[in-house]
Amino acid sequence: MADHAAMSPSSAEMWMNCPASITRSAGRTRPSSRYAREGTAAHSIAEMIINGNLFPPDKITVEGETFVVGLPMLRALNPYIHHVQSLQSLTDDIHIEARVGMGNGTMVWGTADCAAKVANMLHIVDLKFGMGVPVLPNTAQLKIYALSAIHTFWPFDRFRDVCLTVVQPRLNPVPLHHTMMAVDLADWNDTHLIPAVRRVLDDDGTEKVGPWCRWCVRRDECDAFAKRKSTQAADTFDDGVDVLNP
Repeated sequence: MADHAAMSPSSAEMWMNCPASITRSAGRTRPSSRYAREGTAAHSIAEMIINGNLFPPDKITVEGETFVVGLPMLRALNPYIHHVQSLQSLTDDIHIEARVGMGNGTMVWGTADCAAKVANMLHIVDLKFGMGVPVLPNTAQLKIYALSAIHTFWPFDRFRDVCLTVVQPRLNPVPLHHTMMAVDLADWNDTHLIPAVRRVLDDDGTEKVGPWCRWCVRRDECDAFAKRKSTQAADTFDDGVDVLNP
């Protein structure tokens, strides 16, 4: 089975807006970066501690790169660990670093940092260890995690509310929450997610420029991006894409 989903939750903003980012990418995936590897290391340490390992290793290696597990990392992880442990105190129906997927689980799937059922509320918690752009919880990524978690773990349960939480501790130690009704999540699935998935499955080659372009493996061969780059100067093209320094 592939290590990367064709339509991963983490890149949902890109492929839901621009199907060509998948249908014209010839199966290529974005190369890993040091920031991504550091995030993977932090997630691994957090999982160890949450699972009861009070003495994590002092170093951890991800894809051949070694990261020090010192006080700065441990202190940064505390808000996330504390939040997950607070959910653990409320329910035993909780999943950490769990693979979740929709449909047959081969096209749309990902790893949810934390998914928990507390009474009739679903909690999705996402750790963002990066210090770059602040991430808000009301995103397609977390909504897909929520839908996938329901499909994977609770297909016959009925939820009233869904709480989406982002913990980005190196920017803000306070978790950010977005609560929505489960029926609204189901409506978003019908009106946004399913049509976007169908466009990809139908091999739609539509290109659309947006902030997601900075992560696209085919940006340099994209006609829409080239046209926008050639017709507007960077100082007037304020959509979050650095067109002068690709």
